[in-house]
Amino acid sequence: MSQILSAQGLGFRTAWLDLPLTRWDLLLPSWKGRAQYLEAQNQFLAYQRDAFLHWARDFLVLQGVVGFSPEAWLAYERSGHALWSLPASGVFPSPEAAHQAVQGLATAMALLHKQAQASQPLESEGFIDLLQKGLGAKVALRQEPHNGPLPLRAISPAEVEKAFSALLSEVENQLKAGVSPIAVAAWAHHALSQIRPFADGNARAAFLLTQYILWRGEIPGWYLKPTQRVAYYQALHEADKGALQLWGDLFLTGIQQALLTALSWEHPPLGNLEENIQVFNQRFSDWRSRHSRERSQRIMNHRYMVFDYVEEILRKIANELDEKLKVEEGRGTRALVAKAYPDSPYYYQFTTDIIEYARRHGYYFNRGLPRGWFKLKFSLSANKKYQLVFSLHHAGHDDSTLVIGAFLHFLEPLKYQQKRARRRRSPRRREKAIYLFAPLPFPSTPLAFSIEKDPQPAWNLLDAYIQQHVVQAIGLLANEIY
Repeated sequence: MSQILSAQGLGFRTAWLDLPLTRWDLLLPSWKGRAQYLEAQNQFLAYQRDAFLHWARDFLVLQGVVGFSPEAWLAYERSGHALWSLPASGVFPSPEAAHQAVQGLATAMALLHKQAQASQPLESEGFIDLLQKGLGAKVALRQEPHNGPLPLRAISPAEVEKAFSALLSEVENQLKAGVSPIAVAAWAHHALSQIRPFADGNARAAFLLTQYILWRGEIPGWYLKPTQRVAYYQALHEADKGALQLWGDLFLTGIQQALLTALSWEHPPLGNLEENIQVFNQRFSDWRSRHSRERSQRIMNHRYMVFDYVEEILRKIANELDEKLKVEEGRGTRALVAKAYPDSPYYYQFTTDIIEYARRHGYYFNRGLPRGWFKLKFSLSANKKYQLVFSLHHAGHDDSTLVIGAFLHFLEPLKYQQKRARRRRSPRRREKAIYLFAPLPFPSTPLAFSIEKDPQPAWNLLDAYIQQHVVQAIGLLANEIY
């Protein structure tokens, strides 16, 4: 049962300082490099405008406030986000309402970003004015007890105004004291969800407050996808009970997703050939001037360090599984490791899977940079074989941001092709089975990190990531045994 909260119980607690910030530390070089590049190309404002509209749309869809079909949003983007481009169908609740909601929230974000850049503190009255711009409607403090369907606790209406003012003051105090903006933002978002100070728009208020705090710390922002709705409310519910791990993990994932937006952003092509050639030549010249042989060698060495460590983890796991799965001679389950480093002739084997994985998770797969993979193969019988694939590839328009992702396959034997191949081969030659890699539903989110610097601080994260996915894979494979 949720306890009754009061304004005095919502202060910043030291438990928030224990959030694992290594994930952001490992991404910081990527953000600095990308921000500097966009500024040098005079494209930062264009990126920011597109990102704010994109984040606003997805957070509003997550809440159920608006809805866009893929075709409607694509037309909206291509028109420069003009209302006339939205069709009457495929947009919820209506083209006018959806356009106003997205534009309003994006405008409020832009105004808050300027305020954050100037390190101007937030005050209740000013924040409410911004929220009214974001909602396109007058905002009133909550006067009734909160009895909504969401599993979030709220303080009594009598304490709302005091609690909200105290929250903004505490945010400023903690930032001035040098506390990590990530810890402050994660706490403030959760605290505002408990206060629920407004009659409407509390989630958007928490979203805006979170962005402001992160921008104060020169962090790219916070971005959640509509598919993370359940995870969002579940994590807040767990945080209500004092368990911060789920919320902390989701919060850092939101920051990673915001960074991947920046790394993957592309300026739309210009109107004529001459303008595009001019941009091409300028970017090519900048690219050549930024890259040095020493830096390229350093990044390559760091990339191979990551590959070596992932192989070490997987071989250790395979040995442990062979013992725990009670393998007998000639029968039972075997766990074997296969690999393809960037210099392997088979590095490209899972390109189609990576393209789909990157599309699903909203980032640009940089197929022009070295990549490779590892797979943990599970052989239950001659006709029941599976593989858990870990792909290491680069994300975004950046040569130092590496991503690890995972997908699960059933190895479906292609018997007809095997018979045809058998006829062409010498009878003395050993047959090699031919398989189709059939994807299985597998919950996996990418882990991104920079290899601009020594990647060893990522070892614990990689270990935990791989262990988590192996556990998930074995649980799913257990259902395949019948």
